[in-house]
Amino acid sequence: MTSRPRILVNFAVSLDGKINPAPGKRKGAFAMSRGKEDYRRMRVLRAEADAILIGAANLRIDDPGLTLAPEERERRRAAGRPDPARVVVTTRGEGIKTDAKIFDRSIGGPAHVIHAAIMPAETRAALAGVAQLVELGTKAVPIDALLAWLRDGLGARTVVCEGGGILVADLFAARAIDELYLTVVPRILGGAAAPTLVAGAGFDPDEIPDAKLASLERVGDELYLRYEFPPSVPPGF
Repeated sequence: MTSRPRILVNFAVSLDGKINPAPGKRKGAFAMSRGKEDYRRMRVLRAEADAILIGAANLRIDDPGLTLAPEERERRRAAGRPDPARVVVTTRGEGIKTDAKIFDRSIGGPAHVIHAAIMPAETRAALAGVAQLVELGTKAVPIDALLAWLRDGLGARTVVCEGGGILVADLFAARAIDELYLTVVPRILGGAAAPTLVAGAGFDPDEIPDAKLASLERVGDELYLRYEFPPSVPPGF
């Protein structure tokens, strides 16, 4: 492979642009959409992926299994195609529990924990029993090294990223996002500290090229948008 993987980002957001309630406002499990269509589309998109990518905060807060629909798993197996790899990016592995759903091989593909060299030895020992550990970077995981590993280490051609905002910000900074799938849900969450689609320090107004609206669908009171970003390959690719 001569270029980075195709990166698809998938999120559901409130009308005021939040992806989760403000700290202290969330009570137990939370799904942005109250309907079934967003969940169905999420699984359809995952079915395109060779790998599903999330950040550690997403794992700690939501504990997603990153699974396919049962019929899609069977279809892939019949075609000799494995389940998508499940990949979490962390610095030190803090708060990642070994009984997280992402590590359950009965429901999905192999799990990979991408971490920096500063991950403590005891955390490595615990997580090594449930996932493949991949060390990239010294104090943080460089996004270019992550993309190279996805391409060369996994052989992934298509990667679906499901957050969170810090990881998505890093991917945007690297000009590594090809498509954004956005479900706009008719609810208001508010809160200056509530997380949004893209976190980090922010970008200059013209730093990220404008996206093209490729499709728009309405299902009930929800909007399903697909945006395409101009093709770009980070340095080194």
